[in-house]
Amino acid sequence: MSGFVSLKKNVDFRRLYRRGKTCVTSCVVAYALPNRENVHRLGITAGKKVGGAVSRNRAKRRIRALLSEFLKTEEFGGGRNFDFVIVARARAVNCEHDKLKRDFYNAMRDALGQIK
Repeated sequence: MSGFVSLKKNVDFRRLYRRGKTCVTSCVVAYALPNRENVHRLGITAGKKVGGAVSRNRAKRRIRALLSEFLKTEEFGGGRNFDFVIVARARAVNCEHDKLKRDFYNAMRDALGQIK
């Protein structure tokens, strides 16, 4: 699996908020739910509390890069496809890369662990 498709519809986001398994860390909130598509789908949100447009886009870029790394790891393998919604929190913009990566991986593992 080399990538993912973006979630764009509000219905998809609401479905994940309502039915998805969630995990909260200091930098991100992760929602995960299996899907019937043959590809992983991802939605990233960053509210105005994160900052202006530049800060929100930076947080989303950082999270998108971490997800690309996470999808290539052995611990993610399993053959199932998932929908993900990642909510960037205010700390995601300025925290160190190692802290953001650790929080992101923990959130994804916990959310996926609740499903399996």
